[in-house]
Order: sequence, then C-alpha cells, then structure tokens
Amino acid sequence: PHLAPYTELHEARQRALFTHPPDERRIPVWKGRSFDRYMPHGKDPIGYGDKDRILSFLQNKRSNSHVFRRLFTQEILSEVTTLPIFSARVAFRDASRATDSITVRACLIPPNVPLTHTAPYLIASGWSAVTKAFVLGAMNSISFDWLARRYVENHLTYFILNSLMFPPLTNTPWREIGTLTARLSCSDDRFAAFAAEAGVECGPLGDVRRQDLRAEIDALVARAYGLTEDELRFIFTDFTENAVPPAYRQQVLDKFARL
Repeated sequence: PHLAPYTELHEARQRALFTHPPDERRIPVWKGRSFDRYMPHGKDPIGYGDKDRILSFLQNKRSNSHVFRRLFTQEILSEVTTLPIFSARVAFRDASRATDSITVRACLIPPNVPLTHTAPYLIASGWSAVTKAFVLGAMNSISFDWLARRYVENHLTYFILNSLMFPPLTNTPWREIGTLTARLSCSDDRFAAFAAEAGVECGPLGDVRRQDLRAEIDALVARAYGLTEDELRFIFTDFTENAVPPAYRQQVLDKFARL
C-alpha cells in the first residue's frame, strides 16, 4: 500500500488540549519518548486531555487533510469511528540522529492514545494487520536502520522516510515477517483486536523469546534486501556493541545462514 506519515497534535499549537493533570476522565497524550522499538510503555506522557475534545479536533483536522482525502472516500472520512486513533498504529520517533545508538525507533501504538508531532504515524488505505506489522518489522530492522543512518541528521523527516527503500515485496516473505512482528508487538490486552486480525497470540513474552523473534525478523529482512553474509557483517560495524551486542549479531547471522 501507499504509506503516508501523519501527525495528530502539535505540542505547541494544540497544547491547550492536553495541559491537564491525570484524571479518570482524561486520556494520556504520548510523544516520542513514550515508546521505543517494540515497547509501547507509555511512560512520561506529555499531558492528559479530554477524549471528546481531542476526537473532535482530530476529526476536523482529518476532514481538511489532503492526505486523507487522497487515500479514503468521503463516506469513510465522515464517520468519527473510522479515525485511526481507534486502531493500533505504527508510529516512529521524529527526533533522531545518525549518531544515536539506534536511529529508527518504531512501535505499534495501542488504540485510544493521541500522539504529538514528535511521534508521527503511518496511514494507508486498506492495509491489513499483517501488512502493517511487516512495515513495522522492516522499519525496526538493522538493515533499514543502517540505510536511514546515511540520511538522518537530527530528525527522521517525512522527506527522508519517503525516500528510504523498503524490501521489494517480490520474493519477500512479508507475511512471515508481519506475523512475527505482530506477535512481538502484541504484548498485552491493548492489542487484542490487532492480534486477532493478524492471527497471532496476544500476551507477554520473555526476554529470550523477544530477542529470538527480533533476530528472526532481522535475518528475514536482510535476506529480503538481497544482502550477502559479508554485507550483513559490514552493516553491523556501523553499530556499537551496546546497541547491537556481539551475541545478538551472531544470532542473526546464524538465522540468516539457515534461510
């Protein structure tokens, strides 16, 4: 599908919508710091806001969006219930540098969580949960991160993201990558509906299983890019051992060799 980055709330211009303290009637508003790669922890939200007021703003903004009007019919756009916020979304941190340990930090965001402009998310027309998860898995891969580091200076901008190449779907096991990524991402009941659509179990995973899934995804994406083992080893040299530990590198290489 055609992917388009999109932002919901600007941290300065829409600040009045989420300047409130926590309250059972309010929902947290996340920014980039509220998640990490495959970790929708929700820590340090920028604030809390009234859900109805935020939904009203988002619906009005969407109705004037050229991006949404290009991808969706007016019938869909007229219904508040079709706002992306009601479904799990793939978001990424805008603030990023090539010198960071990891440059691309993307995550599946749970429903009913508004995002600021430091956490853009991707929209597309008619993409399935598995397709959405494939995109997430590709973005969080070592191969994609290496590519992004050639262009990113301080921000993973729309221009840079749109210029980066995803693995060609031809001869790419995108369903397998998407299924593995969906299982890795659906760690609790917030993602039950997404897990059901993707056909995976939903629930917490131990550290060993999480790392195994990540290594499998990294190996599959590297193979989808057509890399050789030597090229994959070269890509690893661009990362510190704290960012990509030696044991994990070998785990990816072992899986890559078996593909």
